[in-house]
Amino acid sequence: MITIQDIINDVSNVDETRLAEISDKLWKIGSLEEIKEKVSTDLFYLHIGINMIGVWKGEGWWGIICEQADFVPYIPMTLDKLNLPELKLAFENIIKLFPEYTVFKADDSAYYDIVNFLQSANLKVHDERLKGISLEKRREIVKQIHKSINILEDLTEPLWRDSSECGGWKLILDFIVQNK
Repeated sequence: MITIQDIINDVSNVDETRLAEISDKLWKIGSLEEIKEKVSTDLFYLHIGINMIGVWKGEGWWGIICEQADFVPYIPMTLDKLNLPELKLAFENIIKLFPEYTVFKADDSAYYDIVNFLQSANLKVHDERLKGISLEKRREIVKQIHKSINILEDLTEPLWRDSSECGGWKLILDFIVQNK
């Protein structure tokens, strides 16, 4: 079992570049499930946190949800471990708007169909279950998704933007110190 201590010797040398190197090293293990099996719980959630913040910096929350679907099931616990209850609640409010049969899996046509359904009432979908939802109801869901994403972005911006403490990585650095 690989631990945070095995990967990080000196916390004072950890910056955004070092965090990316740590994540890249863990990705060499394999998929998220393979990483989860071979590393400690804290290191696994550190990996999720690094990727979550890194992707957010480039694509925002909708980018994470759409393009990094495999992370979605682990994000609430990661936000919990980073002591971010408001972000966790806001994130969970978005996920509640997804159909209950959603499987959060990247590169999956059924998942992308759901994302298209939620993103815009004008995007075509193929799933018969989604087609069975009225246009009026779909527009309301789309409106709720966009409103919820905006709330989550507003909560996240002060914490993770480049101009925030440690370039937005303070929570990750604190997590490393607490779990080393």
